[in-house]
Amino acid sequence: MGISKSQLGSILSGQVRRLPDWDVVKGLVEAVRKYSVDRGRLGQLSLTTGVEEFWRPRYTAVEHAFSYRQVQRSETPRVLEPAPHPPVVPHQLPPAVSHLSGRSPELAALDAVIAQEAPAGCAMIAAVGGMAGVGKTALAVHWAHKVAHRFADGQLYVNLRGCDPDGPPMSPDTVVRDFLTALGVPASGIPATPAARIALYRSLLYDRRMLLVLDNAHTVEQVRPLLPASSGCLVLVTSRRRMAGLIVADGARSVMLDVLADNAAGDLLARRLGARRVAAEPGAVRDAVERCGGLPLALVLVAARALTHPGVALGTLAARLLDGGREPNTLASDPATDLRAAFSRSYRTLSPPAARLFRLLSLHPGQDVSAAAAASLAALPIAEATLRLSELSEAALVTERRPGWYALHGLVGAYAGDLAAHTDPEDVRRAATVRLLDHYVHSARAAAILVAPGDDPDPVPLDPPSTGVVPEPWYADRAPTTGWFDERRPVLQTVLDHAIGAGFAAHAWHLAWSLDAYLAHGGHRPDRVDIWQIALHAAERLDDPDARTTARRRLAAAVRLDRTVEVLAHHERAPVPDQRRHGTRRTTLDAEVSSPASPGRGRAQPAG
Repeated sequence: MGISKSQLGSILSGQVRRLPDWDVVKGLVEAVRKYSVDRGRLGQLSLTTGVEEFWRPRYTAVEHAFSYRQVQRSETPRVLEPAPHPPVVPHQLPPAVSHLSGRSPELAALDAVIAQEAPAGCAMIAAVGGMAGVGKTALAVHWAHKVAHRFADGQLYVNLRGCDPDGPPMSPDTVVRDFLTALGVPASGIPATPAARIALYRSLLYDRRMLLVLDNAHTVEQVRPLLPASSGCLVLVTSRRRMAGLIVADGARSVMLDVLADNAAGDLLARRLGARRVAAEPGAVRDAVERCGGLPLALVLVAARALTHPGVALGTLAARLLDGGREPNTLASDPATDLRAAFSRSYRTLSPPAARLFRLLSLHPGQDVSAAAAASLAALPIAEATLRLSELSEAALVTERRPGWYALHGLVGAYAGDLAAHTDPEDVRRAATVRLLDHYVHSARAAAILVAPGDDPDPVPLDPPSTGVVPEPWYADRAPTTGWFDERRPVLQTVLDHAIGAGFAAHAWHLAWSLDAYLAHGGHRPDRVDIWQIALHAAERLDDPDARTTARRRLAAAVRLDRTVEVLAHHERAPVPDQRRHGTRRTTLDAEVSSPASPGRGRAQPAG
């Protein structure tokens, strides 16, 4: 070992009041082990673990504890030898945002995490999740600064690069090495194996009060080796994924971020732009908030563009965020503020089937889509579609707002639509649209037969559904079936408008027919007027005399029942649904009767 027996005796007897050098400890352990091996007594040793794996982390931990005790006693007049490695108190948190809008409930949820006492050997853990651009890092860093004073032994921060365009996610071992350095461990004191490094890292954090922010995590497996085994430590994880494994196995508290409410979004713009400009353009502010869909990153981008382009209206700037996906981002030189890049980093993590479903979801009119509708859209079995939707939800590209129902944020949907236009051929997208319309037509017809079993037969023959269509579940008695319609009424009416506007006249007719059974049963008179106006327009496009006669008769009956509608003779020309959506709805028939019709009623060849 390079030292005399007397020196070794002084060290072992405690006469030398400092920690022996590592070479001495290592040599002693190896000598004891060799002695035991040579004499066949290895089994009598209580510890046979390797020197580096077991002894090195413990030596370094004792070394730091020894130096920490020296610092604590430094106020006494006794003269001590200098500590070999003075304890380090890291403060690694990045700067916080100046103001956080609309996140009071989430901040309160994080406050509740540290209000509870963690069990011995378990760190407090909070997992902040949400879609790209929703403000996970901003929330985590803001709150970490707020509570940093409660963690006197320091704060560690790392960007785990879970969705980084410049490289793969950081490995846990790389993070541990960086943390050991931040904790004052010299390069010569870092153990040789990953297991030993993790053991040393946890030894140094044991019985300390430290805050760790693990930002932009990719998987649970990336995070778990970084968890300390000390109840005085708090770990704050952010990720686009839900980190269900941390919640189930490690007791993490989940804090999921949604988009901002309109008032909070307006507040964010006001704080960025100044109250004067916001007050001068209230309509533009509302337009910008609506176009951004409450997504904080989008709102910040609009504000930044407004400051650099003061002559351009806020709504116009918001419209250019994606602009069908092709508008270049004026701040794209900074990947952190590139909206398209933020979405693409999540998209690139998807499996090919999930990526295909994501693109096709952009074809669905309206935000909410059921698992069965998604299955029809992609021609997948319901079980596989549910699995792929779960993958999209885990990547924060869709949100499961209620069981079995999923929604795309408007900007995410625009991004998906651009991907579909540049990835999937037109015939593929058209076939998917036909399957989707078939799904709603046949699902609604099955439910309508139960609601109104004695209704007149449909004058327009209903073709079989396309291959791959998965109908919605329906029920065997009337009450659940009307509930089925109640739940799906908004999406059915949106799909109806989409069908007639896109030229799928047969689908529009059949949807209107089925919806009328439900609307008549529920007494929704004004909506029946709207439905039969669309049906009449579809009958004209189909050039079907029986359908046209039926539509006229039912529309007249609906108008007579609706006391809020004027007499038919005084109504002007009835517009097509595209005009209806721009607020020009009228309620007469003469325009529909005189509109030019296109031949054919096939599903794959829309009329018009």
